[in-house]
Amino acid sequence: MPHRFDVLDSFRGLAAILVVFVHMHYVGSFIEPDFFRESFLFVEFFFVLSGFVLAHGYALKTNLNFKKFIISRSFRLFPLHLFTLTIIVLLEFGKLYAYNKGFNFNAVPFTGSQNPHDILPSALLLQAWLPGVETFSWNAPSWSISIEFYMYMLFFISLYINKPYFYIAWFTISILSFSILFTNTNIPLGDLAIARGLSSFFAGSLIYFIFRKVHTKVTLKKELFTLLELSVLVLVIITVSSSVPNKSIVATFLFIIQVFIFAFQKGYISKFLCNKVFLYLGKLSYSIYLTHSIILFGSLSIYMIVEKVFKIKVSQTIDEVRFIDLGGPLYNNMAILAILGIVVFISHFSYKHIELKGQALGKRINLKGITD
Repeated sequence: MPHRFDVLDSFRGLAAILVVFVHMHYVGSFIEPDFFRESFLFVEFFFVLSGFVLAHGYALKTNLNFKKFIISRSFRLFPLHLFTLTIIVLLEFGKLYAYNKGFNFNAVPFTGSQNPHDILPSALLLQAWLPGVETFSWNAPSWSISIEFYMYMLFFISLYINKPYFYIAWFTISILSFSILFTNTNIPLGDLAIARGLSSFFAGSLIYFIFRKVHTKVTLKKELFTLLELSVLVLVIITVSSSVPNKSIVATFLFIIQVFIFAFQKGYISKFLCNKVFLYLGKLSYSIYLTHSIILFGSLSIYMIVEKVFKIKVSQTIDEVRFIDLGGPLYNNMAILAILGIVVFISHFSYKHIELKGQALGKRINLKGITD
């Protein structure tokens, strides 16, 4: 059994970059095909992978300690989350100052999804769980972190159920959540966001145990594993790009298969994804995911200032979406790559100086608790 699933970490980084592309709009650029426009579905991949990894790390432990688990998870997620939320709130004050000076950044500051009422729920990662709170408030990508954090608690509590009953609990939660998504049932929580998380996360947890049962028994040649890897990736790309009914559910099941196949790490594609560049993107994935909204807002603000000050038209609205056009596909694609480079660069520092230090603090607190 691998101690760490390196290939799956690489996919985490690639999925984070695809989510960045979802939030960028440049006329005639390489990110305008349907696959990139629909890549918000890779949030379900994050959920599946989290369930798989958490099951690997905790499901078979005998010395369960809820306090240590929550401290570890909290110091993994909250430092960067609170940092990015603080930056976005400060930017909103900057928008308010500009608004009072007659410059409007599309929306009136502190309204809509940037409502002051939602700051505290967002800070506590409750925005996806509380009725009356905008799920995508403030740093919009953090909605999925809101789902994950409290799913972690539910997951850990389920481990106190004797085997095999926690498998049954996971299966029941996942199936009920998939049913809610399939029927598009109106629920009071999270506008189906919670069902997206629960269905995918606990399916990922279950698939880990199937993998654990068979991983030593599967002896396919590298070429056959490569064919399986390629096949599932092609199916994922086709599905994400298409308009099939219940696409999010279909995509989630493909992500489950993808995680299962690549967990073996035996094909040539797996070998390629073990390259240190992809592995490092995997490490940066959480930072990429949470910081990219700030960078994109900054770039859009620069474009709007250029338009106002220099009277140069660099944006247009198409179907209520603001597209940037810097003079043709070449310049637009260069801008996309430049912004992506900035996101990765900033993420390197936030990972090093916020994420890792937060995790280290959590470990020190847990160690202190053991020695006290």
